[in-house]
Amino acid sequence: MRFATMLVAVLALSGCADQLGMPVASAPFETPAGAPDGGGDAGIEGLQAYGAEHADQFGGLYIDPPGGSHVVMLFTDDLEIHAPAVEAIKPGTRLRQVEHTEAELVALIESFDFESLKADGIEMVSGGVDVIGNRVTLEAKSNDPTAELRLELAHGRMLDVTIFPVSGAWQNVAEADGWRLVADGQGPGTEGYVVRAATDDAEYADMWEAIGLAGDAPDVDLATEVVVSFGHGIGSSCPELRLDDVVIEGDVVFSVTSDPLEPRACTADLVGAATFVVAIERDAVPGGFTLWLNEQAAESGNAGFSAPVEVDLAR
Repeated sequence: MRFATMLVAVLALSGCADQLGMPVASAPFETPAGAPDGGGDAGIEGLQAYGAEHADQFGGLYIDPPGGSHVVMLFTDDLEIHAPAVEAIKPGTRLRQVEHTEAELVALIESFDFESLKADGIEMVSGGVDVIGNRVTLEAKSNDPTAELRLELAHGRMLDVTIFPVSGAWQNVAEADGWRLVADGQGPGTEGYVVRAATDDAEYADMWEAIGLAGDAPDVDLATEVVVSFGHGIGSSCPELRLDDVVIEGDVVFSVTSDPLEPRACTADLVGAATFVVAIERDAVPGGFTLWLNEQAAESGNAGFSAPVEVDLAR
């Protein structure tokens, strides 16, 4: 499947990005290495300027294939008139006829009242202009089985809607073979992407102070268990995180988590840590283990954010 090289970030034009609680960024054209004459930034800017001058017929432009040097320009009519002008600006540019102008698509997405849709039980996740598909795309959550069809019928072939069900109640997995969850909560951002382990009372006290969870440390039998903590970084818009499992594979231990409210648009800021404190049975890891944050870190051998913790139980 081909994807447009440029996504028109129209949500930002009308403040929709704020309403959706997510950052919206466009993907500008980049000059491919070894592009022929007329294939540089000036050529692209010239095509964009030509499109703006003919906004009543201009449907957008994209590079095909991605990373290549060939530009496709979209118009609703008069391709035979536009072709020589476009060729003069950037030789080799291909033209394609479409139904809707870029201006029409931008106007459509700007026309949505996202607060009103939310009041009607439709919660927006994301939206934008699909240049290649020549349509507006929306992703939303709703338990109304008619929501997708109603929205699409109201706007004909200009709109493609994907509806996800609204997330229901959720809870962390409390235990499984070899481990049990003893505490969870939100800690400071300094604990984001950090793992810790404690094998005695002093280490456990230091861990509990460092992770910053409220209350007293839960009781753990450190003669038969080891305490570990997984600190997953969270942003301001999506602080919820669910513990699904703690994997114990030989001498490797890591956590498995998921977003219980997905899909949703989340900001990339780090405001805290979703921290899970887990007691690992010593019998499950008799010689010790390497503690990683997640499977990706364990498989790559690189935590990416913080070093793994080596726990030696052979002493």
